[in-house]
Amino acid sequence: MQRLIGRTALGLGLLLTFLGACREKQPAYPPLLPEVQALIAQAEAAFAQQQFSRAVALADSAEALQPEHPDILFFKGRVYTHMRLLDEADSLYWLVARRVPDYAGVWHNLANNAARRGQFREAIALFRRELALRPNALSWRGIGRAYAELGRPDSARLALETALRYDSTYAEAWLDLAELNENEGRYDEALRAARRAWELAPKSLVARYRLGNLLLLTGQPAQARPLLESVVQEAPWHQAAHYSLGRVLQQLGETEAARRMLERAEALRALQAKVEQAELLVANTPRDPYAYATLGSLLRRLGQYREALYAYQVAHFLAPDHLEFQNNMAVLHLLLGEEDRAIALLEAAVQRDTTFVDGWINLGILYARQGRREAARRAWEQALRLAPERPEPRRYLAGLTTIAPDTLR
Repeated sequence: MQRLIGRTALGLGLLLTFLGACREKQPAYPPLLPEVQALIAQAEAAFAQQQFSRAVALADSAEALQPEHPDILFFKGRVYTHMRLLDEADSLYWLVARRVPDYAGVWHNLANNAARRGQFREAIALFRRELALRPNALSWRGIGRAYAELGRPDSARLALETALRYDSTYAEAWLDLAELNENEGRYDEALRAARRAWELAPKSLVARYRLGNLLLLTGQPAQARPLLESVVQEAPWHQAAHYSLGRVLQQLGETEAARRMLERAEALRALQAKVEQAELLVANTPRDPYAYATLGSLLRRLGQYREALYAYQVAHFLAPDHLEFQNNMAVLHLLLGEEDRAIALLEAAVQRDTTFVDGWINLGILYARQGRREAARRAWEQALRLAPERPEPRRYLAGLTTIAPDTLR
């Protein structure tokens, strides 16, 4: 089996952001021009695919037509927030807030970024500014989580319960309440909250893990087992689920299976510790593309391919000329079953730099996977011309003449 070549560098936030303005009264600024609306729609689509450079470029084009429009500034703030570039995001949000103080979501998103920085008291004050304009469950949940971080569980509980009064179907708030009660040893209350969250969001990994772990803590290992097994199967990187399932198996008398599960949990714990260090590096140096590449490399090793792709996409935004980031993005798209997107990335990379050897090699592999023999041959011949000392192109070209294309995988 041929493997794509990927080189690695040295090795989300508290809450959802508001997505955009949603007002009942007439806004105090002109609507977006039709051509600007079209550009922002394209930018939203690019953002949804985490194509950050394209999203920002489209938003910049929109802003050239309607300078400093609050909707455009707010959208760009969301993109920068998602990339954890909080200073850039906040500067945009503050522009919106100064021009339109009642813009929906702007105080919430500023609060959320303050919480990401660990500025929880400031976050609470900003969440309250949002609530003064429009009471909502999302901001009350933010206050609850901030109070929990400040070690004020009673205030946290009150805020979370208020969030649930606004929206009793808010599964994430039920999960926060379950975690708060669990941390205080109030397992029965935690179990009720976790069960409600799971009923509302049965596909949620967090809900399944939280409920399974609480069933374990309350002496119900048989009921915990299927929930934790489903998490481990779907998220083989989930260290806590492996550990809890190991304990479940111990209690059920399956000693050997428990031992294997706990050994796996310990191996994951060591790797997870490295991920946490990389997360801290990203937080401390948010404009360093290699910090994101390090995080992406570690997440890939854990099998968290979607999260690893996000990290490399931010790295590529920060250093668009670094083609190895683009190459690693292509590898991750392939691992996620998105072969056409992998090919598009590599084709763009070799067009940008026709001497990019790894790009040509990997492009040939992907062409061969699709049965495009001549395209694969041309890619590998180009790689061989550029790097005659590399063994891969010569080996793959030899295989292309003797092995059916469908075996080149």
